Formats: sequence, structure tokens, C-alpha cells
Amino acid sequence: MFADVPAHLGDVSYLNGLLSGCMKNVKIRLDNVSKTFETQVGRIEVLPPTTLEVCENEFVVVTGPSGCGKTTLLNLIAGFCEPTGGGITVDGRPVTGPGPDRMLMFQEPALFPWLNVVDNVMFGLKNKPGLKRGECIAIARRFIEMVGLARFEKARIHELSGGMKQRVALARALAPDPKIILFDEPFGSLDALTRERLYAQLQEILAASPKTALFVTHNVREAACLGDRVMVMTSRPGRIKAELPVLLPRPRDFYDPEVSKIAGRILSELRSELQNEEDSKYETGKNNRNPVLHADPAYLAGGV
Repeated sequence: MFADVPAHLGDVSYLNGLLSGCMKNVKIRLDNVSKTFETQVGRIEVLPPTTLEVCENEFVVVTGPSGCGKTTLLNLIAGFCEPTGGGITVDGRPVTGPGPDRMLMFQEPALFPWLNVVDNVMFGLKNKPGLKRGECIAIARRFIEMVGLARFEKARIHELSGGMKQRVALARALAPDPKIILFDEPFGSLDALTRERLYAQLQEILAASPKTALFVTHNVREAACLGDRVMVMTSRPGRIKAELPVLLPRPRDFYDPEVSKIAGRILSELRSELQNEEDSKYETGKNNRNPVLHADPAYLAGGV
């Protein structure tokens, strides 16, 4: 099981901690969940029957080719759409719709431009019973400080950079204290330096306030840096083709050589999937729209 564990991870207490983490309560369970959409061109199967378990306070990353159903998977868990088959439970209870125990952080910040930073972060607290305005402000300020924006709590959204907006969105998702946070490529549009800072901040925040997280990304180094496990999906219909544990201590540096090694393994799984897709298109005489990646994996693992 631990054949590929780096030498510096041979600490028995650390490995015991990883094993005990695997035996925690299951927070999210997908039992043969499938999703099919009816369109003008017919039925499109996005997810075949899929089974997945995510443990309490575990950080699971999902990656795969575009259109393989990663976002659909998040929407199903969030309760924004219903599965065609199978069932989803959170803490053993069926998911029948959206709930305050699950927060979804989108690719774009989706902030309210007519509200300032503190009012945006407070927005989700309005539905928490028994909280007075002063308590809401105190909670909002706590998370605004966590993401490093204490000096900008009164700023309007148009006055913020893209990275600052995404940090506000992160604070807003954390403020209501959800049990589960679902991330849909939240850092994909940011520059490399801003992303690197957010990786470090996110790890610090979740260490201080543990959550169960499911994170969708196309960036293999991002997946290796953040995840406890990385699930690699096939092209549509998206089934889980590989599950890669990340046995590295936290906090992790985005440019750590060990992170790069795991990113290379993830990339190899993706490249084999793209190759299979290429072969299939060639055999059926279709146009090649998704060329095989021929660059060096160590280069591509940087998420360029």
C-alpha cells in the first residue's frame, strides 16, 4: 500500500494518523448514482452508476477531461439537481435538495455588487436562527481576517482585484460554518501568484476549522497540493478510473518536488484517458478535437 511513499514519510505516527483518518465517519456517500440529461439531440449520459464515499474532514479532489461530469457531480451533492438513478446521503440522510450543511463555491465569485465585503460575507448568516446583527458582523469579520482582507471589509466589490473577490467568496462560504464545502474550479481564472497564496490560505483555514471538501479542478499540481485523495474521471460518461492517495504532510508547498511527483502520476492517468479518446475517435473516423499531450509530464504538472 505504501510502496510509493517518500522516505521522509516513514514516520509511524504520521502513517497511523492517515489510517485512522480513513476509518472516520463517512460524510458523503454516493450509491450507484447516475445522471442523464434529456436534450434536443437525445439523451446524454453524463454519469454512469457511480459509487463514492468521502470521510468526515477529508479533502477529495476530482479531476478529468472537460465535460466528464465533474460539475454535475458537485451539483448532485449540493442538491441542485436530482440523480437519474441511485442515491446520495450526507450523514446517512438522503439529499433531497440544497441545505445549509453544504456550500458550493463557484468558478466565479458571484458576489453581490451592491453590498460591501462584510455585507457579502454576512449574507449567508441571515438564515442562521438566533444570530443578532452584531454576532453576524463578528463572525463575518473573523473570516474576512482569515482570508487576509481585514483592511477591505468596507470596500465595494468593484474596488477589489480578482483574487480578492475570490477570497471574499471563500469567506462567505465558510462563515455559515457548513459541514461540507464543494469547490467548482474556484481558482482557475486567477494568476499563478494569487493561486499559490490561496492554496496556502485554504490549507491554513481548513486546519483551523476542519471541513469535508470536494474540489473539482483541471490543474494536476493543484490537485496534488490540496487533496487527501485524487479521483481521476474518464471522458463522458464520466466514471472514476483511478483513485490516488496523497500521503504528504500539511501544509504543502505548491512547488514541492514530492507534490510534483504526484502531479505527474495524475497527469499520466489523464494522458492515458486522452489517448484512449484519441484512439476511439480515430477508429470511428471522427475529427480529432482533443490532441494527445506530448510535452514532458514534469512541465505539464505545473498546471500551465
